[in-house]
Amino acid sequence: MNFNLHRNQTGFTLIMSLLILVVLTILGLTSTQSTRTEVAMAGNLRESDMAFQVAEMGLSSGEEFIQTNVSNTSFNDSNGLISKTGYDPDYFDTTSWSSVQTSTATIANVYTQPKYIIKYLGDRSQNEVALVNIGGYGTAQPGITVSNYRVTAKGSGQTDSAARMIQSYYGKD
Repeated sequence: MNFNLHRNQTGFTLIMSLLILVVLTILGLTSTQSTRTEVAMAGNLRESDMAFQVAEMGLSSGEEFIQTNVSNTSFNDSNGLISKTGYDPDYFDTTSWSSVQTSTATIANVYTQPKYIIKYLGDRSQNEVALVNIGGYGTAQPGITVSNYRVTAKGSGQTDSAARMIQSYYGKD
């Protein structure tokens, strides 16, 4: 009677074990792929944040340049210093950034040091918007003369794949 029980077994345990092994293998491969994707996303976020911080450093250097600059005559449409009548470069064209001002501070582990372009926008008394006079109120400009500038800075992380540009407006009396 014992021989009859063993002949009726068809290998169900082996088939179930193989199915469970296939399912576990698929789960393992999926989690490995997911982990690889998350690591890439974290690296991209780090690169993007680093590029933004480097661009902020360039912006700070540009504003420091304006503050220490004695005269507006240095804005002569060269070296990234654009005059009031000069045309803005194409900020998204990499050749526009080849001969511009570079940050005075050196940052380690970046692809390129932060760069900036400054456009002199004129004095407040020369600004068409500031000269609007509604109903004859206030015929003269009050207070001191303020020179207005727009600073555009570009920074990159450890590679040039995540470059960031930021702008600020700066006024100097």
